Amino acid sequence: MRTLTEILELLFRRIFSSRVTFDDGAYIEFLNREAIMYTEKDGHRMEVVWYFQQERMKGRMLNASDINHWDAPHETERLSLKKKEEIQLKIVEYCRKRNIPLKINQNDSV
Repeated sequence: MRTLTEILELLFRRIFSSRVTFDDGAYIEFLNREAIMYTEKDGHRMEVVWYFQQERMKGRMLNASDINHWDAPHETERLSLKKKEEIQLKIVEYCRKRNIPLKINQNDSV
């Protein structure tokens, strides 16, 4: 039997979910102040670092070059340019759904 605390925590997570799920089963969720976690249905996942823009109220900044490798145990698999672009688009959609202003730095390209 669940305790009242567990039930409240579950309800809180459902109401204030930090996860955005996509049609293909992939999802992005808030990990911490410095990163989000991108996860695919098959278990591939990557921590993507993002930064506060210089003016704190302006939102976040993402360096496209930070979308570069899977976390273990898939770290040896290469990411195609197409996959990097797909992940970047999903991050843009995540931010749109969460009302987070996002600027993407393409200097190093995807």
